[in-house]
Amino acid sequence: MTKQLKFAVVLLLTVASMNANAQKKAPAKATKPSTESKSSKPSKQETMDWIAGKMKENLTGYREFISYHDGIFKYKKEWKAFVFCTTSIDLNKITKMSSEYSEDFYISGKGSNTVTCDDEAKTVSYYQDISISGPNYNNYGAPFNFTPDQALVDRLKKAFATLIEYNSAKKEEGEAF
Repeated sequence: MTKQLKFAVVLLLTVASMNANAQKKAPAKATKPSTESKSSKPSKQETMDWIAGKMKENLTGYREFISYHDGIFKYKKEWKAFVFCTTSIDLNKITKMSSEYSEDFYISGKGSNTVTCDDEAKTVSYYQDISISGPNYNNYGAPFNFTPDQALVDRLKKAFATLIEYNSAKKEEGEAF
């Protein structure tokens, strides 16, 4: 019986020490999620590409997407019977964003928006304000329909703020500071 008692004690101590060692071990490290969010802000090109993608998805009326390359977004619209106007929006020139009224959100930049029409080959019109959402109180060009999706409008505001930060870093010719 002593032999059995010794065996039981050894078995009990072994099990007890295994439990104690298991409790001392650090918990297993959690695996990183497969979709990590970037902690740094996107590059200027990534920002412009994302904005251009949303612009393409949300063109209004009878506007037709033509192209997007290196920050220049182009679309066309029939102005009058068989006369088309091509609009180019240069995201590299966007330097201002405004919510003039609580719901009217627009972007602007000197020479950022040019329009050329088929019947006026040599005439190019330059505009600087583009309405992104809202009632558009000042009748700025409103080629996009972002207004119904307020979450998208909020994301666009953040993207344009980032883009403006990149674009504002440039000095004008002859500017000392």
